Amino acid sequence: MKNLKILLLLIISILLSSKGYSDMKPYDGEEFDLISRRVRFEKTRIPGSGYVQRKPDPLNVLTKKLVLKGKKYFVKFGLERTIYLINDKPRKFRDFKTHLFIIDINGNVLAHSGNPLFVGNNMMNTKNSIGRLFIQDYINKLHQVDQINYFNIITLEDNIQYIYNFVYLEKLNDNMIIGAVANP
Repeated sequence: MKNLKILLLLIISILLSSKGYSDMKPYDGEEFDLISRRVRFEKTRIPGSGYVQRKPDPLNVLTKKLVLKGKKYFVKFGLERTIYLINDKPRKFRDFKTHLFIIDINGNVLAHSGNPLFVGNNMMNTKNSIGRLFIQDYINKLHQVDQINYFNIITLEDNIQYIYNFVYLEKLNDNMIIGAVANP
């Protein structure tokens, strides 16, 4: 009987001094934002307290997500309806400074969520602001692979290289390219 009392006293003293018990005490210290949502709820009993907004995706991930969204529409609605939706509701296919486009293998822009003035134009011989024939560049890169994720670098007068844009391209079929471009 004496051993049982000593054992119970020992267990209670360990429990009161352990981390498990200290985590369940009311808490509002500096590290409050660093604890998990479940533990935060146990401590405060307030659902939704300490809401943290998710970090935005990096630009190379945004381009890929936008192309996947365009491909999902392509599978669901078909090519003509997807082109119509991108041109009619371009905000639906933009994310920050990232825009979606569909071009054919000849350089004709069929849909563009960034600039509707590009739609219907052949841009095969058009240069971007750094002097590259960017549509030809897209088509040439996709002759080698089915999809590609890359970025263009520009070097200015100070001889420091800067990222000009992020590009993600995929083949819709043998004649169509869907892609997204993000400008930092």
